[in-house]
Amino acid sequence: MATTFADFHPDIIRTHILPRLDGRSLSTVATVSSELNTLCSDNNLWSHICMCMWPSITHPHVDALISTFPGGHQSFFQDSFPSLIIDVNNHNFCTNLKQPDCLSQLISAVDIRYQSDIIYSTVQFTDITTNFLSSELNIKLTEDLGISGHIDMEVDVHAGVDKATLAHLKESVTLNWIIIDPTLKRAGNLSTIKPVSVKMDWVSNRTIVKYVTVLPGCEPNEMVQCCMYVVLGLDDKGEGLKVKEVTMKMLNLDSCWLSGRDFLVILKRAILWENNIRKVVDDKERWERHSECKEMKSQRKKLVRKEEKKRNRDMMMIHFGLFMLFCFSFYLLSLVSGAITNYKQLL
Repeated sequence: MATTFADFHPDIIRTHILPRLDGRSLSTVATVSSELNTLCSDNNLWSHICMCMWPSITHPHVDALISTFPGGHQSFFQDSFPSLIIDVNNHNFCTNLKQPDCLSQLISAVDIRYQSDIIYSTVQFTDITTNFLSSELNIKLTEDLGISGHIDMEVDVHAGVDKATLAHLKESVTLNWIIIDPTLKRAGNLSTIKPVSVKMDWVSNRTIVKYVTVLPGCEPNEMVQCCMYVVLGLDDKGEGLKVKEVTMKMLNLDSCWLSGRDFLVILKRAILWENNIRKVVDDKERWERHSECKEMKSQRKKLVRKEEKKRNRDMMMIHFGLFMLFCFSFYLLSLVSGAITNYKQLL
């Protein structure tokens, strides 16, 4: 007689099988039966999974906060994996939320890996002040925060990273930037996991790794780009690369940087999965969303340039018309003045 999964004692499943599963597999097993759903809802299981994926959340304050989520660490995992993405094929984005909720603090849980090794992990608590709301969004993390490792590779001190290494880093350096809203008790992963570009800054001799997530904006049918930059530089011994700085900014399709107030409005919609926000694991689809946004941005720039040329042409025609009017008026004035002079001479 064949042995089925139901023949295993619950303690064996709980202690020897479920702890070996990752988050996606555990979520799938939970849908098999009500008994397995109960076993898979153990917060200790999900806490272990979340902390292995995102070591930054081992911070005592963050761990305690996640425990207050409606489903504990399981809810946090469902919020944070996979990362957020917009369905740009449906452009009916809308919003009636112009002011952010009363929020005193945002929490950023940031984990960067080189292949499977953590090279940077930290938590940042950002106070929501008047200056934050009115100023350009700029959340910056430095190398002296949290866990910091290095990428063991040979780097020319003067020439920097070569093209082959840049291509390797693009496939090997992954970022998870999870924003936690302590008021809503919700979270969202704003990273595309893999970068969209890796470039060498020859002035500073540092490598800039860029990640972009496309989200619905504050206005109807508007899209914005959440840009995250990881700056890699030589470590203290000059034997490899380490994370020097991590920054998040947000800009619209007109290349204007958005404020902290706009960011909070957009973030709330995103982590609540509104405005056609959904979640996918496929990096290819994320890249396609980024490419589509770049194309729309390019088309927007072309349209703006076309309108500027039209305005410039119209202004030239107006100026030319005014010039001709001035010349004609001057000509008439000369004729009248000459006629008056001749009339006086005749008298």
